[in-house]
Amino acid sequence: MTPITLFLVSFVLLFLLGMPIAGAMITSSFVYALQSGIKLSIMGTRMFTSLNNFALIAIPLFILTAEVMNKTSVSDRIFDFCRDLVGYIPGGMGHVNIVTSIIFAGMSGSAVADAGGIGNLAYQAMVDEGFDKVFSACTTIASSTVGPIIPPSIPAVVYAMVANVSVGKLLFGGIVPGFLMGALMILYVYVWSLRHNGPRLKWMGWKYYFVHLLHSFLSCLLPLLTPVILLGGIYLGVVTTTEAAAVAVLYALILGFIIYHSMKPRDFLVCLRNVFVSSGSVMLIIAASKCFSWVLTAENLQDKIFALFSSFAGDSRFLTALCITLFFLVLGCLSDPNVNIMVFVPMVLPLLSNAGFDPIHAGVCIIIIAMIGNITPPVGVVLMTTCSLQHLSIEKVSRALIPWIILLLSIVVILWAVPGLVTFLPNLILG
Repeated sequence: MTPITLFLVSFVLLFLLGMPIAGAMITSSFVYALQSGIKLSIMGTRMFTSLNNFALIAIPLFILTAEVMNKTSVSDRIFDFCRDLVGYIPGGMGHVNIVTSIIFAGMSGSAVADAGGIGNLAYQAMVDEGFDKVFSACTTIASSTVGPIIPPSIPAVVYAMVANVSVGKLLFGGIVPGFLMGALMILYVYVWSLRHNGPRLKWMGWKYYFVHLLHSFLSCLLPLLTPVILLGGIYLGVVTTTEAAAVAVLYALILGFIIYHSMKPRDFLVCLRNVFVSSGSVMLIIAASKCFSWVLTAENLQDKIFALFSSFAGDSRFLTALCITLFFLVLGCLSDPNVNIMVFVPMVLPLLSNAGFDPIHAGVCIIIIAMIGNITPPVGVVLMTTCSLQHLSIEKVSRALIPWIILLLSIVVILWAVPGLVTFLPNLILG
């Protein structure tokens, strides 16, 4: 058996046996090294150097910001504001669920943090208002995909590292697509609610509406400034993306400890523990992906993928976009989004360049496709997290998610066709 065959067989076998994907990638890479007579120290060095990147410090800082916000009263304040803002529209709490995800996306950068934090609160509110549990779960799962698109974004940091592009430009590039995703999901909930007579809050008059809206807006004004501080610092050139993440953490701690008095030292220690677990798994995946991609590169898989796609797509932008979309969509059903970005983005960059795609534009599209994979079985972490928290059938929720997945894919099509939706803002702001 050749080294590459043994490598692939061992990886698939370990994956099917239930080993975490990072462990399967590392083990199969080491099997390849042993079979090929490569020193294991080389693989260890590859893993270490993959983490020797200053931009990666932003990942645990983004996660810590989200954890602190979840542990304080910030989530409740944001939810109350969104309820007073859009709860009276047909679709009621469904719109609240989506808008809270959009706002919280500016603080977390993680779909899982969104679904497991404020998404859990929004789901329960939808069920309490009379929405079907499965539809409520689908709304929570689909809206959580906005989390890594609107800055801050953990996948954006990973993509920027492997594609060697500006993290700041990639973050700003996700703003318009993120709001577009939110707008189309709100439209879908609105139409669904009209057809199914969905519940909404009782209208109490314009005076009541504006008074309560102003009160809830003022109560969550300071948390709403978090993305403004983060992106404003990057725009003004005062801080780098990583330093902006640190500033966001400091700001969140000031809100929790000093202004709202809703966080205690014990709560902060719990946040740190959760950050160690979450960021540790992300960093392990990045290190494992480096080993895995090194083996694939050593076997010239990059050239083979380029030749395969080029034979079909040539330099056609449409066919190239179709190949990339289908490729990452299939990968998303099988593995973690960060793994797919880390391993396969370097392999498709020449194809994208050959078709004339801007790497920032392509990066946002690929991240959205990867997030769609995050909500599809059998590996979709957000799908599994939500179903586990709410004790729902994965099969039923997966079937009900099909219209949402089609909606998200339509957004990908729009973004491939209109690059300016991604590139206009970063080019305008950062040049």
